[in-house]
Amino acid sequence: MIQVQPMLQAVSRILSRIYRYDPGALRLVRGLHLTLAVVIAGLVAGHLGHLAQGVPDFALAVICASAAAHVLMFTPVSVKTRELGELVRFGLVLTGLAALGALIGVVSGARAPLVLQVIWIGVIALGFALDGLGPFWLRAGRMISIFWLFVIMSSTPHSPGLWLPLTTALGVAIAGLVRIGLWRPSVRKTYERVEAANREAIAGYLERAASTGTRSEKASRAALHDLAGLRAELELTAELAAAQGKLRGLSAEAVAMMRLALEVVRNAVEALSDDRRRDLLASEAFQSSLKEVLRRVRTGKDKEGVSRPDLEWARGSSRGGRKDTFQVLRIAQAFDRLWHLAEGDDVIEASARGASENVKASGFWSRISWRLSLQASVAAAVGYGIGHVLQLGHAYWITITVIVVLCSSLGATIHKTVQRTAGTLAGFVVALLLEPLLSQVPEFRLFLIVALLPPIIILFERNYGIAVGIISFLVLIGLEALTGLPVSEFWERLYDTLIGAGAGLAAAWLLFPRRSGEGVKGLASAYLVSCKDFLRADEGTPASDQAAYSQLKDKARELISAAQNYRAEQIPWASSARTSGDLDVLVIVLADYVILYRQARTAVQTETDERRKDPSVGDLLDRMDKRVLQEFDTVLQNRAQQTVPGLAEEWLAAMPEPESADIGLMTDWVATLYYARKVVRCLQGLRQEHIWSSTSDLAEAAPDT
Repeated sequence: MIQVQPMLQAVSRILSRIYRYDPGALRLVRGLHLTLAVVIAGLVAGHLGHLAQGVPDFALAVICASAAAHVLMFTPVSVKTRELGELVRFGLVLTGLAALGALIGVVSGARAPLVLQVIWIGVIALGFALDGLGPFWLRAGRMISIFWLFVIMSSTPHSPGLWLPLTTALGVAIAGLVRIGLWRPSVRKTYERVEAANREAIAGYLERAASTGTRSEKASRAALHDLAGLRAELELTAELAAAQGKLRGLSAEAVAMMRLALEVVRNAVEALSDDRRRDLLASEAFQSSLKEVLRRVRTGKDKEGVSRPDLEWARGSSRGGRKDTFQVLRIAQAFDRLWHLAEGDDVIEASARGASENVKASGFWSRISWRLSLQASVAAAVGYGIGHVLQLGHAYWITITVIVVLCSSLGATIHKTVQRTAGTLAGFVVALLLEPLLSQVPEFRLFLIVALLPPIIILFERNYGIAVGIISFLVLIGLEALTGLPVSEFWERLYDTLIGAGAGLAAAWLLFPRRSGEGVKGLASAYLVSCKDFLRADEGTPASDQAAYSQLKDKARELISAAQNYRAEQIPWASSARTSGDLDVLVIVLADYVILYRQARTAVQTETDERRKDPSVGDLLDRMDKRVLQEFDTVLQNRAQQTVPGLAEEWLAAMPEPESADIGLMTDWVATLYYARKVVRCLQGLRQEHIWSSTSDLAEAAPDT
């Protein structure tokens, strides 16, 4: 029993991690559907081969299976009606492309393979040109660029003619039946499970932090990283569930703010003196309040008859020193924030279409990605030419790497190039090592090929390098199975990857390089400037403040939409059309904390003017404002993070005496510093976010401030 229990716990932890890696198995089921559709399409088309005189059964199977794979690969997870619409649109695009390929093949006759290979350069240029037309056409463009390879393969040595579009349409139909007709996880139930997992993780962290506050820094970072991962999954599942109708629950923004409040609790408990910490933890009132907050976090409901936790234990902290009093009030403030945020009554709505789809004022030609189209066509032509000069068999395979690694920004292209090269090399080495074993058991080899397809879908957007390694491994052992040649004979696949990666990277580097998403840069700068202007503006009426807040949220959503489009360019096969990231949450959270900071600051100013008439408070508030605004400037101007030593200590020293001060004033006093710090933390998080950090020199796009 002693040995079994740790083993069961280890298995439970592994299953928990797998679940959090792919909650509700949304991506895994998508991969299973793709695998099943490919197998069915290949078998059905193979059996129809006797009807197509002169066309090999294998060619028909490849066309049908590749069509099914492409439409499922590029159709994001959503509700059935939306997925069906996407499948139909992608199917029409692929079938039309196949019809064009068949026409060109018939007209070209014996020269069809060569003609189709040369035309592939133009197809790639067209595919990348569609990037600017919106998320659908971004995915469709990548899809048609890759699918043309199968048009070429099926036309060697001669074109299948009408069978090419017919078999393509059959593959699309099979993919639709599999995806729409078979079981898939309920997105609403998945959201509920992910929300419950978020609540339990937050409650567990709070319980440990409030009870001891002495967890190791490494363990604390790991727990917070886990919370960040859960929050990202909550954002995805909430988006999917909201597509089915009105949804109420925890939003990703609420979870992010709860995470920041947890850090305050841990930090404040650790900062207490040993005597004060022991007194606080022994206090029945504190423990009762903690239990109520934990219940609220876990369930979203409070105990019957309790509208909010009793925080009077914070007033009792007056027996301690000023520093301890300040820390206890910080804990009380964090408890209060957690209580309100944990209600989980936010109205969650499916986001609007991406920014580029909403740009209707600009014309079609102005939205075409001419620069990216030029880069792709030149890189494909150069790679294809090098392949012919080196007399590589199937030189057109080089262009596949060009299509995959080339992104709209130089930084993303470099990242993809490294991942593609390393993954291909690793897959080749593994295939080389396992070939002697797999060649002896062909049944297991076939099983392995089928079994490894679903994990690829999960890993594509999680770790592209590992996904490429698996694909490389599968391609090589598949070629070995089909041709009978050992894996060592396929060194050309490595050459294809290296040449294609080099051509794509060179084109991104030399031909009108863009180091960031220009739209993201401008919108990010405008948003931060709006936040600054809101903080510097005089206090207005409730109506004017609400209008200003609404404008901030609108700019935040516009920035998020542009960032999602920018991110989708790097992962066009992602499981969700709305890809998530820290920026998506932080910009909304920043707007909330900007509002809360100004409200708390105004409350302190009003209360001290009425009761204390202390001019030093005004000076301190001015310094606090200056510190917050300074942090905005450092991000806008891409400068190193600034610090203002002693400001927090001075704010603590000026806090009203606990014996004489009103608890409301003391709470607002702590809240002002609390929210100021949260604004700074959000800005620090934005500085570290991948898209933001790759956006160079934000000051260029920022208005004169």
